Amino acid sequence: MMKFIIYLFCTPFLFSQPGEWVTLPNAPVVSRFNDINFVNENQGWAVNGWGQIYYTPDAGDSWELQLNQENSHFRSIGFFDSMNGWAGNVGYGEFGALDTIKLYRTSNGGESWEPFDDFMGPEPAGICGLQVVNDTVMCAVGRVRGPAFFTKTMDMGNTWVSTDLSEIVAGLIDLYFFDPDTGFIIGLTNENHLQSSGIVLRTVDGGESWEPMIITSRQGEWAWKISFPSKNVGYVSLQRNYEAPIYFLKTLDGGEIWEERLFSENYYFVQGIGFVNDTLGWIGGNSSDPSYVTTDGGNSWSSAGFGNRMNRAQFITQNVGYACGRTIYKYSNTLNIVSDKNSQSIIPENPVINFPNPFNPSTTILAYLPESGTVNISILDILGRTVRTLVNEKVFEGETWQEILWDGKNDQKKQAPGGIYFCRILNGTTITQHKMILIK
Repeated sequence: MMKFIIYLFCTPFLFSQPGEWVTLPNAPVVSRFNDINFVNENQGWAVNGWGQIYYTPDAGDSWELQLNQENSHFRSIGFFDSMNGWAGNVGYGEFGALDTIKLYRTSNGGESWEPFDDFMGPEPAGICGLQVVNDTVMCAVGRVRGPAFFTKTMDMGNTWVSTDLSEIVAGLIDLYFFDPDTGFIIGLTNENHLQSSGIVLRTVDGGESWEPMIITSRQGEWAWKISFPSKNVGYVSLQRNYEAPIYFLKTLDGGEIWEERLFSENYYFVQGIGFVNDTLGWIGGNSSDPSYVTTDGGNSWSSAGFGNRMNRAQFITQNVGYACGRTIYKYSNTLNIVSDKNSQSIIPENPVINFPNPFNPSTTILAYLPESGTVNISILDILGRTVRTLVNEKVFEGETWQEILWDGKNDQKKQAPGGIYFCRILNGTTITQHKMILIK
């Protein structure tokens, strides 16, 4: 007996399914984009290590080079609104950068960029991470190889206050703040990367003081990117330049306790991490390998099939997001649940999806069943022949979702060959068919 998952359709439901990532065809291709920042679904900026800032006004359909700052290495970018933004440079001597200016600002949407070097307190060595906290507050950290600084503005960048944290942490890479007072910064414990562990620090007083929350148990790794999809659940990627296994960090209580979780027994050069909700997220690596996706909060991972060198993911809504790496990628939720206010029902745009797709050796199918009655879910080959019958039984209520795993085998329990397959669903008078690709 197959298990049916019944959802109530009186309010919108958040599905932990990966949606679809596509490579934007007109986006520039470089060695790697380090960061992106979108102020809405259409307007966004991307920066790279060649001192370049690109802008899109139309959701990634076209891109304009706004700045080509020789000898700079832009690591981060953040915009308060469509006009006012900041770009962070790693600083002189880091990754070959010769530019001594740490921050560049724009007040006209990037049509022009001006250097900024008027810091209150010690001038930071470089800026690696930027975060817009609210309409007036932005925080920044740097740099990767030290020394470590925390920098903050409370007035949209008119004044920046910088604090040297070198006595408590060797280098800082990324940050996440819930509000102007409470946030986390992450990085490494030793300037010698082979002797370093990853570290997460927290402040509850706006950066006046910092408390280490976890130092990872291995050497040769450091905390790279941080993602909090909700107030309680957060993730941190851990980079290693050599040997496995590879871990990441997870918290379930807003950062009070962090757990080291296994990502892979095999080596993978982890860097970027991004979650759209508590359970659905992606990890990317600084290599030609594609990113990986989890739908169960990191308990298991599978190839996402996109985004080599992925370093940052930003989700504008639950249905739209962007990521940067070798180029720029766009996320769309293939279910895209919409609400009918009159009937108070929810109608999916796509009633059946599978993830991952392409897949090997197995894939999860999520199907919407609108009618009561008998349902048949079968896998067909490209000639229309039935390869596997997954479900053939009665549904006692309509408007249900069913989640079922296809292990890539036929009805004889033998592995199906690679190729194109179709998931066909017969539900009362409704027939739905969905294409899937099994790779070998």
